[in-house]
Amino acid sequence: MSVIIETRNYKCTSKGVYQRYTDEETGIETWVWLSRPIDLVAVYRVIDTGELFWEIRFEYNDGWQKDIIHRTDATERNFTVLLKKGADVATWKTKRIINYLIEAEAATPISLQHRQLGWTNHKRKVYYAHQQLYSANSKEKSDYIGEFNINKSGSYKRWLDVLKKVVVGHPEMELALCLGFSAILVGYINRKLKWHTDSMIFHLAGNSTTGKTTAANVAVSGFGDPKEGARSLIQSFNGTDNALTSLMANNNGVPIVCDETSLSLIGSQKLANVLYTWAQNISKSRLDKNSMPRARSEWATTIITTGEGSLLDQTNQNEGIRARIFELKNLQWTKSAKHSNVLVRELSKNYGHGVEPFIEKLLEYLPKEIQKAWENETAVMEDAIPHSKFKNRIGKKFALITMTAKLLNETFDLNLNVDEIKELLVQQELESIEEREIGPKVLELIREWLLMNRKHFYINNNDVSETQTIWGRININKTKQETEVFILPSVFKQMLVEKGFTDYSVVLRELDSIGVLIKEKDAKQSKYGIRRVIKGIESSKNGVSTYGIKLDGAFIHTVLRPGEVQTQPRKGTKKSKSFNENREPELVDIDEM
Repeated sequence: MSVIIETRNYKCTSKGVYQRYTDEETGIETWVWLSRPIDLVAVYRVIDTGELFWEIRFEYNDGWQKDIIHRTDATERNFTVLLKKGADVATWKTKRIINYLIEAEAATPISLQHRQLGWTNHKRKVYYAHQQLYSANSKEKSDYIGEFNINKSGSYKRWLDVLKKVVVGHPEMELALCLGFSAILVGYINRKLKWHTDSMIFHLAGNSTTGKTTAANVAVSGFGDPKEGARSLIQSFNGTDNALTSLMANNNGVPIVCDETSLSLIGSQKLANVLYTWAQNISKSRLDKNSMPRARSEWATTIITTGEGSLLDQTNQNEGIRARIFELKNLQWTKSAKHSNVLVRELSKNYGHGVEPFIEKLLEYLPKEIQKAWENETAVMEDAIPHSKFKNRIGKKFALITMTAKLLNETFDLNLNVDEIKELLVQQELESIEEREIGPKVLELIREWLLMNRKHFYINNNDVSETQTIWGRININKTKQETEVFILPSVFKQMLVEKGFTDYSVVLRELDSIGVLIKEKDAKQSKYGIRRVIKGIESSKNGVSTYGIKLDGAFIHTVLRPGEVQTQPRKGTKKSKSFNENREPELVDIDEM
């Protein structure tokens, strides 16, 4: 009967657990059988929260079983949960079994575990948490127990060969690789330098033959499993807003991909909220069942999404969200189907090998050196991208990509083309800037809206059909080639809502900033509005509140009915007689006369 473990008052053998009894009169010790064999295999401390867990092994009819329980479950009330799995912990013996395990705990080494990914604090030191904890001069044993598969697969040599032979030399794929590894720098700046910077969000848009999902594979392959699945670093966009947010929780330096945004089940407003939350690095405030605030999850990483269409087109028109999402549209990520197949095949077998060498190289530099390098790269990027009010913010983010490219070259001797990677980013910004700036964008939308809804406006004091509601007035000056439109506030606000703008005051401010808003001379009367008399509006004697906007060009043609056309004076002709009143009226464009 071999002894598995012996404590001060208990022992466990292959026959069961025994408790020591000492006769008070004789002093003779005896061992009294208590239960079937059960012992404490390991004690785990989760460094993210400090919580302790017990791994317990016990014997049942079909052999030895194992279970892991939270230490708070080591109470008479909760411990009997092990009964359903076959542990011999009936109510009358529970207290003594718990006492036995607590005595065994004192002799059991504590193993460390972690659920967090990326940069984290442990024992007053900053580590990078991945498969283990990595710091500048050491590696501490701690097992990752989170939801993603970040274990190494295949060989480091094979993974690196794929990068050198199939990725390097194709700028789009080089960019994809940099997007993935930039997550480490985003987390480093937030957690080690303690400078807040948004998580970076890149959307790869294009049809199925562009290789965008293959690019996502390349981006995450250095960190873990790139095959889409329950524990992969590539997840589906098919989820609720809370589920999509929870994917980022406690991740400070590992890239996450959400594939196929077309599968999104949430509306445009919720989608915008998710994207804002992703960028801002913290989950929404919530209350628990006792109406107490729940702990909020935080993160700082790079997030990649893919889809055939624009992600921004699925959200509202807010300028803020468009400054946080970078869309890489219609890039040809792979050269051919063969190119894509080789990458997918090889990286699905060889992954998870890039983190440790990259972290070792990064930590060769002092934090102040990384900070200085970021400032220098930001200055270079600001010189390269077009001017906008978001220039500094975007320059800082793009600088992290080019910094990543240089660190990858140092770490793996890849010879990535930093200039071509930068050019792809600059081109993206050139294509996005007009889409992002609210003022010019909304001005074009208003121009289009007016053309579609001209029938609701008095144009140069011409009448409007009695069947139409009146939305405002349009003044066209052909000599100056200018158009002024005065829109009733309720109509203006409704139009913005329909176009996806959630805050009309932001739109007015932006229109004012580009000099197209017609305002009262006395700003105290109305900051953005102006009173105008609009024919046909009740109580319009002294004018009504409107929003006035000035547009270039006489782009709305004045349309008259045939009877009205005859009244227009012509050089060298006499006034014509009216048409037969019973004739079906036609619309005639006066500008073509």
